Amino acid sequence: MRAIPTLVVNDDLVLRPAGPIHLEPLIDAFQESWPDVVQALPWYEMDLEMESQLRDYLADVERMGRTGMAYHWVIISRADESFLGLVAFDRTTRTQRGEWNLGYWVVKDATRRGIANRTSDRALEWISTTQGAPTAVEITVDPKNEAGVATCESLVRRWGGRRAEEGDGLVQVGGHLTEHVTFILPRLPLVRSGESSHGTVWLSLDTDDICHLPSESGHPTRSKRPEHDDTYRMSEKLASAWKAFLRWRDGAGKGIPVTLFVVAEQLDDPRFADHLRQLLDSDSAVTIASHGNRHRCWSAWPADPFGLQADLSLSLRRLAEFAGDSFRPWFRAPGGYAAPWMAAPLAAAGVSLDSSVNPSWLTRRKAGPNRDWMSVSHAVRSEGLVERQWLTAHSLPVTGPALRIPLLSILARHSWKRATKGMSCASEMTLMSPEQRVDSLYWHLLDHARRGASWSPPLHPTLESGVVTNGSDFT
Repeated sequence: MRAIPTLVVNDDLVLRPAGPIHLEPLIDAFQESWPDVVQALPWYEMDLEMESQLRDYLADVERMGRTGMAYHWVIISRADESFLGLVAFDRTTRTQRGEWNLGYWVVKDATRRGIANRTSDRALEWISTTQGAPTAVEITVDPKNEAGVATCESLVRRWGGRRAEEGDGLVQVGGHLTEHVTFILPRLPLVRSGESSHGTVWLSLDTDDICHLPSESGHPTRSKRPEHDDTYRMSEKLASAWKAFLRWRDGAGKGIPVTLFVVAEQLDDPRFADHLRQLLDSDSAVTIASHGNRHRCWSAWPADPFGLQADLSLSLRRLAEFAGDSFRPWFRAPGGYAAPWMAAPLAAAGVSLDSSVNPSWLTRRKAGPNRDWMSVSHAVRSEGLVERQWLTAHSLPVTGPALRIPLLSILARHSWKRATKGMSCASEMTLMSPEQRVDSLYWHLLDHARRGASWSPPLHPTLESGVVTNGSDFT
């Protein structure tokens, strides 16, 4: 669930989201490259009018690109804005493991210049790091198409791919069935040169405000206003916390990866949205995930799978549109209220990672009617999601509110220092690999307003960011 962006390939090429604005150059290129172009557009019907088919295609892919259902780019020369071809990802996969299918086409006059390779590399780099989970990409090609096979084999070598015979078969091209072979890039992103595939710590924070506390709203019995429809307005305390957090990011927290779990309704306040935009524009180590739409404590209410899915889908869409490439389809249950019935709606909404389980006996009342955190974790994993439980010590909470609760705060600070001493932050690939141990530590944005706005998370100074700048060289 990611809106399609413009991608700069290099000084010569740029990928722009395909849409009806490109109809005229596509028609010209289509006619000049006939009949080879049909290989790249197998949906094309030879006996139907050309212009209307291309117009419908561009309208469809523009719509799907806005909602993350497919990603189609036009290849544009930066020198003269000329149209050079297409690169696309869609969901028409042929193997059980494949999640995306990659297609590419370069106009006849621009072939043999490495354009398909360079633009496909850029598209693969983008999709491998923006889906919130490891991604498998298929490439299906006509073995008689020498140029297409050469590009495919080159991509397979660079991106750790292999043959996927189970995806071989007939593909309808121009109204005729043609035998195609399939390759798969089974696990993206790859480990980059110099990057550790491991890491031990994941840091995150929740941005909920005073009005989102269970004592204020979102809980059926604890809240002054169980349900609220009024427009969100940021408190002065959270505004102060924002400024302190941004100071921390410019100082001791600089370069350390942090995920912000944002309540989507907070985007309704221009001041909050401006602070978040400032952060995203200046800090590439920050990612954004969902803390719900209005911070409803779901497991405290009667089970409502359809309500949760609708609420979560809305929050994911709003946050994805706002945060772009910084967005991840991850979720943390508001107030830490999670139950087994929530797992299926999370999966249906497109969530790939959940961070709601606080496996402590002190918080078990939040874990659904059976008060069993293990059953929550099992349900989440059964839906194919990654579950990242919060760090505990001696079965006691040490994250979130524990950082400010008397006595627990002493244990929490000690546990954080120990967990981060000499350690590194987990790469996203490690975070999305359930077999890898990761200590999940989280706090609240509001914490930064404490101690006269001088509070900071109790990280050991030897914690390493583990961040490697994006590049194009892969092992």
